[in-house]
Amino acid sequence: MSMVPHGRKAASVDNTARRVWDKDEFRQKAKEREEKEQDKEESALDIRKRKRLERDPLHQGLIVARSNLQQRNYQIDLSARLGKTQVVGLNTPLSQQAGYYCSVCDCILRDSQSYLDHINGKWHNRALGMTMRVEKSTVDQIKNKLEDLKNKKNQAKDDDYLPDGVDKRILEAQEAEEREREERKAKKREKKQQSKEEADDAGDVDPDMMALMGFSGFGGSKK
Repeated sequence: MSMVPHGRKAASVDNTARRVWDKDEFRQKAKEREEKEQDKEESALDIRKRKRLERDPLHQGLIVARSNLQQRNYQIDLSARLGKTQVVGLNTPLSQQAGYYCSVCDCILRDSQSYLDHINGKWHNRALGMTMRVEKSTVDQIKNKLEDLKNKKNQAKDDDYLPDGVDKRILEAQEAEEREREERKAKKREKKQQSKEEADDAGDVDPDMMALMGFSGFGGSKK
């Protein structure tokens, strides 16, 4: 095979006038390309792993051991930004972009399902210093919990009673009923007064004018 000026082997031509390619050369190029792509993938994984370790309080020495998985002590509002319009630019901070932002992992999730999967996932809870293991409750703990719930349900609150022992809720209901009764009486009196004023206005009409209009009077008169 002849050599080209740049040091690459030229494609030869066989006796049938068909071009012949150097398979070893292109096999080597394909191998190098695969190795580069693999290196890029591994570097991306390394960067992701490094960020996770930076967020992990155990690797940072902030805690000695991870605690068991605990119940969330705040309410998640997935509809807080529902129906709102937001302008997103190239320089918009990640926390203000469209989607659901996780301040613990400093990432954005594009839909609510992905956000819930993330905050319930392993890496998010590791960043909070917890494992995915849940503490097992004993039989006595379950019995005590059920007993406490039963007592809270049956036991009335102290705020529901007045100092003399009267149930505050019953007293409030009676007061509300009394107010409604007084309002009904006031409406009846107002309506009666309005009818009386209308009758007085009708009695002030001139009798001659009423006779000309063909009215003999409102109601009968004693003779």
